[in-house]
Amino acid sequence: MYPNWSTYFAYAIKYGRMGKFLFTWFMLLPLLSAGQKTDVKRPVGEFQLDSVKIGQLVNFSFYSQHPATAEVVFPDSTYNFSPFELVSRLFFPTRTVGTISTDSIVYTLRTFSVAPVQSLALPIFILTANDTVLMPSLPDKINLVQLVRGKISPENLKSDTELKIIKERFNFAYWLIAAGIFILILISVWLLFGKRIIIRYRLYTLQKQHAYFINRFNAYIDQFNKSESLQTIEQAITLWKNYLSDLEGDAIKSFTTREIATYYHDDEDVTTALRLFDKAIYGNIVSDKSSETIIAFFLLHHFADRRYEVIRDQTRYVTSPENIPQLV
Repeated sequence: MYPNWSTYFAYAIKYGRMGKFLFTWFMLLPLLSAGQKTDVKRPVGEFQLDSVKIGQLVNFSFYSQHPATAEVVFPDSTYNFSPFELVSRLFFPTRTVGTISTDSIVYTLRTFSVAPVQSLALPIFILTANDTVLMPSLPDKINLVQLVRGKISPENLKSDTELKIIKERFNFAYWLIAAGIFILILISVWLLFGKRIIIRYRLYTLQKQHAYFINRFNAYIDQFNKSESLQTIEQAITLWKNYLSDLEGDAIKSFTTREIATYYHDDEDVTTALRLFDKAIYGNIVSDKSSETIIAFFLLHHFADRRYEVIRDQTRYVTSPENIPQLV
């Protein structure tokens, strides 16, 4: 039964300072009695090692025995474990024998303090109906292993400047980012300049093919001047037909003389040159009128130059890529 608080208050007013003291004492008495009713024993905490190095992990065992009806809370990760740092916790199930329960936990700690002796005392928190009572354990000490002994001076320090070889690792993230940026640049350049690139490539190809044809055809002319061979004439005509087939994008190399003349609308240079070549080949009169055969060579040469210039101009001023003559 709690005391009559009105009587205490009357005594406090009547007897002044002594009354105030008695009033304060009797106000705290119920709280002390409540703490005693719990019958909670002081928790026990101890290190599982006698000594520790800086940064080394060490386990701290902590347990509490209390009535099964008592509510006890252990320190969590928000608690200040100074001079230690909390690394992890390992809880164990509550074990109850009769009316007494035992709660235990193992804290994994580490310290970076250089104090030679370090201690730790953890509390438990007892939850009562009106308040929370904190009950600390007795502190447990642990020694810090001193790896450096004696007086430290710059002369006693030894430097280690040996370089370590670090294996180079492939940075996939940077390479993927760089590849993505490169692809975006290529797409942008193609969208902006793709048409011009196609035209310039086509003009470059036309120029290379024409230069190759001229060199080969001139070589046949020189060879004919020396030998006046019908085989040289046939080789020159074959070269000329193949070149025009590539230039026009058509199968001119399979055309007959009459079909070629029709294809080019009876162009005078083509008609005259092919007639003179047919006369030389089928009439076998090269030795009699070799000058006419030389004229036929130059007529085909001149016609090939004119067709190259026409196709080149069409390609240069083309309005869309679909109109660009395709290479065979």
